[in-house]
Amino acid sequence: MRALLPLGAIEPFVRECLGCRCPAEVFEQVESEKRALFGIQFQRMLAGNRLLVYLVLDAGSEPMPGVVGKLHQLGVAERDAAGYNRLRIVLPAELTDSLRSEVIEVFADVAEGDEKVHLHFVPQERLETCRVTAV
Repeated sequence: MRALLPLGAIEPFVRECLGCRCPAEVFEQVESEKRALFGIQFQRMLAGNRLLVYLVLDAGSEPMPGVVGKLHQLGVAERDAAGYNRLRIVLPAELTDSLRSEVIEVFADVAEGDEKVHLHFVPQERLETCRVTAV
């Protein structure tokens, strides 16, 4: 299970790991909390009431393609209801090639036509780098 990113690590994580080019003022207001959905544990991060990020901490017994489908549904509903600009779903990069391909295929189906939702695969070592930077 991955550990939560501290508040100070969120901006470096979003900028360096996800490649976001949000203006600096977006990170003046940052929220973070741990949530669970059907056994899936994830960190919900919100920057500037614009950028919503779901970082999977533990998928539980849910197959990773199912995780993507469920978090996409939840995230898009939250994004649209609150008027946020973007949703980014972040999964561990340490997946087999076949599983990663399956996840990408599921994501392509559920996110078809929505250019404001993105899927990222981030290795644990990159998350650790952001944690150290924040200290």
